[in-house]
Amino acid sequence: MPLNDRNKLNRIEEFKSKLFSKNYRTKEEHRDRFSYSRRDDIPDAWDGDENTSVLYKDKFFMKTSIFKNLFFFSLAFLVATLAYASYVFFAGGNTVSNDNIDISVLGNNFTAGGDDLALVVGITNKNSSALDLVDLVVEYPKSSSGVVGSLTGMERLRESLGTIPAGAVRNENIKVVLFGEQGSIRPVQISIEYRVEGSNGIFVKKKSYDITISSTPLNLSVDAPAVISSNQDVTLNIKATLNATHAVPKILLKLDYPVGFQFESSNPSPSLGNNVWVL
Repeated sequence: MPLNDRNKLNRIEEFKSKLFSKNYRTKEEHRDRFSYSRRDDIPDAWDGDENTSVLYKDKFFMKTSIFKNLFFFSLAFLVATLAYASYVFFAGGNTVSNDNIDISVLGNNFTAGGDDLALVVGITNKNSSALDLVDLVVEYPKSSSGVVGSLTGMERLRESLGTIPAGAVRNENIKVVLFGEQGSIRPVQISIEYRVEGSNGIFVKKKSYDITISSTPLNLSVDAPAVISSNQDVTLNIKATLNATHAVPKILLKLDYPVGFQFESSNPSPSLGNNVWVL
């Protein structure tokens, strides 16, 4: 028998004797470089259906919570909107808006220059709160050359109306006298100044009313030759006729002479210079 086979046979016999011996202990080796983790939660069998159902269940509850939060947010927004609308409707009684104040003017749109024009101004308070310390202000040109908006040349009327309650209508009668050329339009500016409870500010509501001059308060006619020679004396007869129903104060007559004209005399004499007369 070869030597290698004999050694193998001896090793087998030796292993058998150790295996069946009662006093033989196996050698325990500790390998610190490897770590063993024990997991008791590993299932013994694969159950794919159960894991899939749990996953779908988690997704379903996650979507449900999102819709639930959205529903509660919409509900809270609706409640807040209704609360604000109720506050504005019931508790917002002190709120005053210019849009809820109407100014109406009843009267003729045509008038003769220099005549009295009667107008009825109506003020309607549609607010749920009263208007306090109300003043009616009427502005219009006091002459034929007056311009609305300028500080000079304007006539201004102011009348105190006191308090206008909520939902009330106040009518006021006013009279104006306008001047201007025939066919010209003269604007009348009507405004109210008022205060509201709980505020020191002064609020203004305005309305413009246009009136057309149907006839002039004064007619002028000039009687003079149409053709003259150089260095010839010329007599001008000027006639002023008042069309107004009452006297108009502070009427001036002014003449503008052409180039080369030399003033000699007049009857009556001029009030200022040689071309202005007070009528």
